[in-house]
Amino acid sequence: MVLLALGITAVDQLTKLAIVHFIPEGTSRPILDHVLWFSDFRNPGAAFGTLRGFSGVLALAALIGVIAFLAVVVRDPGRFSGIGAAVVAGGALGNLIDRIVRGGPINGSVVDFIDVHFWPAFNVADSAITIGALLILVASFLEKKEPRAGAEPRGDGAPDRA
Repeated sequence: MVLLALGITAVDQLTKLAIVHFIPEGTSRPILDHVLWFSDFRNPGAAFGTLRGFSGVLALAALIGVIAFLAVVVRDPGRFSGIGAAVVAGGALGNLIDRIVRGGPINGSVVDFIDVHFWPAFNVADSAITIGALLILVASFLEKKEPRAGAEPRGDGAPDRA
């Protein structure tokens, strides 16, 4: 799971590096006519340009997300929740690196480059965070809940959570 998180972070950073190198900031290039453009937009806020001016808070949230992922890995989660946590952590780490590199954790921004014109521009990290969160949500319904160590079963067969 750690390798998955680091792999997503690497793909995110490499794609952003390519965009910054090949596309001037604030401009777009068509990739699929009338469907997809690659753009170089700097976003100092959260998804969809919200929370502008809160870059420090967002950097802290990303750091907490990565730490939470490590806590999940230690407790040996189910397959989907573990993969979901790794994907979220990879995206959070990618955007955290971006904020630090592009202005510092307090005033930094991320490079958003996937542009479909009917939706705000986003990046690989944003996609990973969304997909990972959906995996965790699905896992919460699909994965069997194991009783915690030391829990005594109740008369109805359910573990005692007292």
